[in-house]
Amino acid sequence: MRVLLAVLLALTTLGLARPAAAEIRALIVAVSEYQDPIPSLEGPPNDAAALKTLLGAQGATDVTVIADRQATRSNIRAALESLGKRSKPGDWVIFFYAGHGAQARTDDPTEEDGLDEFLALGGFSVSHPDPEQFVLDDDLRSWLVAFFPTTVNVLQIADACHSGTLNRSLAGQTRFKRRTALDNPMAIQLPPSPFDPVRRPPSAEDPPNLVYVGAAQDNQFALEGPLPRGDSASRGLLTYALEGALRDRRPNGNLAADLDDDGRLSLAELASTLETRTRELSGAQQWASAAVPARNERSVIFQPLKAPPPDERPIEVKAVDDQAAELLGGRGPWASIPSGEPDLTWNATEGWVTDHRGDRVAENLRTPEQLSGVIMKRRAITQIAASANERQLKVDIGPKPTGQLYRKGEAVDLVVTHRGTSAYLTAFNLASDGTVQMLFPIDGDGDGLMAAGQTRVVMARTKAVPPFGLDNVVAIATPEEPTVLRAALKRIDGKRDAMVAAGLVQDELDRAKGRAASALGELYTGP
Repeated sequence: MRVLLAVLLALTTLGLARPAAAEIRALIVAVSEYQDPIPSLEGPPNDAAALKTLLGAQGATDVTVIADRQATRSNIRAALESLGKRSKPGDWVIFFYAGHGAQARTDDPTEEDGLDEFLALGGFSVSHPDPEQFVLDDDLRSWLVAFFPTTVNVLQIADACHSGTLNRSLAGQTRFKRRTALDNPMAIQLPPSPFDPVRRPPSAEDPPNLVYVGAAQDNQFALEGPLPRGDSASRGLLTYALEGALRDRRPNGNLAADLDDDGRLSLAELASTLETRTRELSGAQQWASAAVPARNERSVIFQPLKAPPPDERPIEVKAVDDQAAELLGGRGPWASIPSGEPDLTWNATEGWVTDHRGDRVAENLRTPEQLSGVIMKRRAITQIAASANERQLKVDIGPKPTGQLYRKGEAVDLVVTHRGTSAYLTAFNLASDGTVQMLFPIDGDGDGLMAAGQTRVVMARTKAVPPFGLDNVVAIATPEEPTVLRAALKRIDGKRDAMVAAGLVQDELDRAKGRAASALGELYTGP
């Protein structure tokens, strides 16, 4: 689940212009009172009050607040549906949740980790979970999709844990407490949610009008505590970090969070700043995560989002086994064909995917989400390749000849050759399942400036590691240091966000107006 925090508070203090007819609307849910063994919280009322004040300063008047025992599944659903009926094209709708988040074991085959993520509402009982006292992430997503058309911009806000695992715990004495309801998610299994006519099967694609910023990474806890001093009121770290990001300004008057200092706070800049500030506040125990629709990393908060590109032809996929055939029956960016010449062929039992040439492009791939990553990566590479200029920038991969397989652990050399005026080099890999992997510059590489003339840069000497299949190395040379691009790539590093990465590259090329160049390299890896 992406239980996420607020891109939104941002705008409240910025005074940014919006279309005259557009409005800001919000549903604020704050739950602080829980029953044993779940600890009650102190911060949610303060977080909710801070958000309401900021939205009011921005001119928002349609703000609904639901707290504690009034925060039931039915009440939240009804409030969102009502909000959707009042919303108009161009409006921004904020769903804000402050409270506990958790996980529970599930038999749902679409959950890769065997766990359901949920919001634990007021009165939630660990021993006898009541469907009115929790909301599954899939149910919340269904409501946001069903009640708000893509012409309405939605920001899902939650200062809460979304992992609930024990992969990381607090070390030593701390004034902060975790916002997670369960230390052991395998200890309970939730009853089925009530029948809901708008509930949809989980989709491998994110809606184009939803923006998320998460309070923490998947293996971390969201924290709350007294801020800024030990005798201050309790606050969620992400909410507090957001307020600081929007309050602190440079000597020239621009926000410090405006990384390229152009007077405009983009979604990418805000997300990067929140990650840095939550990391600093928590002593590297928590840092924010974010998801922004492709081609909107540079969009300014509360300004219209870019429309998604025209619908593309679905990738045709043929199932080799019954398991793949069943999984292809769900929703996703594919069309299942029983015969003929498909774009991809999938054996979910053995976990491999081949392309139309018979080359294995992915290994150990057994879920629709992973398949979607492969497909979106194909689309991303097509988009990047259309703008590549290998006369100016070239990626070389060695030491093996092009097309040969690199087995697990074998050395791989990544080299870029650049011709032309001085430029800044940035590079990343798109793994077989669309996972973004930052390559250059990383710690110790400096700013990546390449001298004028012909320059050869050894980006990395690395080894072949999972996920195996077809990897694509993407390099881009820009006339100015690409602060926003690098910050955004760092934020999506390790995530299946190939289309977002492709959008970032295209945005840099557009911004440079012919003075930047990109290039691609490919290699096959295997176990």
